[in-house]
Amino acid sequence: MHLEGSYVLNANRADVWNLISNPEKIARCLPGLQQLEIKDSKTFVVTVKVSISFVKGNFKFTFTLIDQIPPSHSRFQASGRGAGVSVNLNTSMDLSEPQPGSTELSWKTDVELGGLLGELSPSLLQSSTTGFTRKFFDCIKAQLETGHNT
Repeated sequence: MHLEGSYVLNANRADVWNLISNPEKIARCLPGLQQLEIKDSKTFVVTVKVSISFVKGNFKFTFTLIDQIPPSHSRFQASGRGAGVSVNLNTSMDLSEPQPGSTELSWKTDVELGGLLGELSPSLLQSSTTGFTRKFFDCIKAQLETGHNT
């Protein structure tokens, strides 16, 4: 499944980059975050509580930074398991400044699902991922625009 979108944030690119390139800061925005463990400068592990249709439970994801071009591009991979499900993500985020004081964050994610989630209808998955994505980016926006990006 391929997902993509963009958000315009009322923050300068350096502040947005500071948030998205810091595992502790970006993990705060993962809906259902239960635990965060920083392994090294390129790897972190999170446990999140997930509820998609009849699939409910804690999932453990390992995120690995693949490449970065500060302050404009970041790409990472993640793999996770839980509740009879496996999920693999390949995600990129790109930042641009459409005008001074604002940043456009464009993102793309390719998702591979296994187990029970692989059996769900694409429309049900799309609805669930849209809600998760909206919460994630609303949190990023709130952190940046209210000055809680510390």
